[in-house]
Amino acid sequence: MAGKRDVYSGIPWEHVPGDQVRAHPKGKLNAALWLIATYLLLSGGAKVWILAGQSVPIWVLVLGGILPFITGLGLIARMPMSIILAVVLAGVGAYSFLQGLRAAATPLVLVDGLIAFGILGYLLEGERPNFIYRHRFRKYSALTQGAPERLQSDPTTKDMQDV
Repeated sequence: MAGKRDVYSGIPWEHVPGDQVRAHPKGKLNAALWLIATYLLLSGGAKVWILAGQSVPIWVLVLGGILPFITGLGLIARMPMSIILAVVLAGVGAYSFLQGLRAAATPLVLVDGLIAFGILGYLLEGERPNFIYRHRFRKYSALTQGAPERLQSDPTTKDMQDV
């Protein structure tokens, strides 16, 4: 069933039931998603280990270490809620990044904040993450079937049909 059009491209979203997504070959994690999930699991585990020995407040332990770990597990389990956790994780990363700029933090904190935004960008805009976690894909065939004229006449969109 066709949904709303993508804000940037004007291409409509096609929604798919979750059981069909899980059964489809493209409903499996690709290398990029495995890399992201592995990074989140390892960095979350390392942060829990480091923070637990520093007697930090529990909310710092949860947001700093447990949240990335749970997000990584959610990505592996293909749970749609993991996208919302990734948004919260990027917010925590932005907060840490800004605090790090103010208080001469280690470069690791700054890099971790930037990585969180890179992960979020891929999870929100990537074709495979949209299919797996949001159960939708861009219907490129609409470019030639009743799409706005600006898309039909754009030479860069001619090769994107049936991607």
